[in-house]
Amino acid sequence: MHPTIGAIVHYVSYGTPGGEYVKECRAAVVTEVSPTRNAEGWWVVGLAVLNPTGFFFNRGCVNHEIFPAAPGEPELEEAAVNHPGGTWHWPEEVA
Repeated sequence: MHPTIGAIVHYVSYGTPGGEYVKECRAAVVTEVSPTRNAEGWWVVGLAVLNPTGFFFNRGCVNHEIFPAAPGEPELEEAAVNHPGGTWHWPEEVA
């Protein structure tokens, strides 16, 4: 799926090295889209990240998608655990 300006996505926060804060998914709005993908094939966008304590703006944020586990492979429950900090992904489907 191609990202578009105004789309709602999830941004993964970095957390802190000491563990005071863990990685978490945050709501974000796409503010700009690179016309091409990066060398690894991921979309690069600008985001307005909506945090409980305020807004954070991140330009050049790379997409990172996790594809469904193959049959017999375990699936991790927490979305942020599956994605590197500082990346964005499409929201998970809610059952």
